[in-house]
Amino acid sequence: PITLSIQLWNVTSTMIQFSWKPQGGTGDGPYTVRLLGKSGEMERILYETSTAFENLLPGCQYQISVDVSTCSKNVSTSLTVRTAAEVYNGTTRITNEDFKPEYQNKSSTEFKEFEKKFIMEV
Repeated sequence: PITLSIQLWNVTSTMIQFSWKPQGGTGDGPYTVRLLGKSGEMERILYETSTAFENLLPGCQYQISVDVSTCSKNVSTSLTVRTAAEVYNGTTRITNEDFKPEYQNKSSTEFKEFEKKFIMEV
């Protein structure tokens, strides 16, 4: 009997790239590849053993599945994957606190206390 295993290659905030490997038997396609998420389902019929789904939502959970029919038997495998969270860069200006030279040393008590207070405020 044939079995399928999925291998993730790359997961970003907007893309899931993966491949699958048929083992035992002649799993030479076509493969039905599906991606199911909260925004709906995408389906592809492929003869190759890798693909990527793009334009996905950051920080969301998706289920990917691969099916192949061989000798009148359907074989399927699936995997749940979460896209990476989106990262934002920015600058913050703090106007209600006087700068202390100790803030330049990240291991100083003053810096650690300020950092803790800042995180709590954010």
